[in-house]
Amino acid sequence: MAEELMKPGEKQLEEIRGYLFDLLDNLNDISVKHEKLLASKGIMPKLAVLLGMITMQRYQIELVMKYYWKQLEETINSMSQLQEIQGELGDVLQDVQKIKELASLAGLQI
Repeated sequence: MAEELMKPGEKQLEEIRGYLFDLLDNLNDISVKHEKLLASKGIMPKLAVLLGMITMQRYQIELVMKYYWKQLEETINSMSQLQEIQGELGDVLQDVQKIKELASLAGLQI
């Protein structure tokens, strides 16, 4: 019954939230584990700021997608170029893909 009362795209936004939380957890773990490597490549400062901002706004999915998503995706793409952590980015890349699919279904511009 609750789903009947949802506006178009709200279900997808709720699903995005779950994937976003998982993505943030995985990125935080990687940033702690590989802090020196990410800092030496110039990725860590941007990643740290993005993780902080997105974590503060994590319940406002539209805001996250509008203002932070593109930068986060670019940062993740930079991380995926590093051979030392490529093997640990599988879950991150899956979350990114699922979030993009759901955002498209929800009609969000990213």
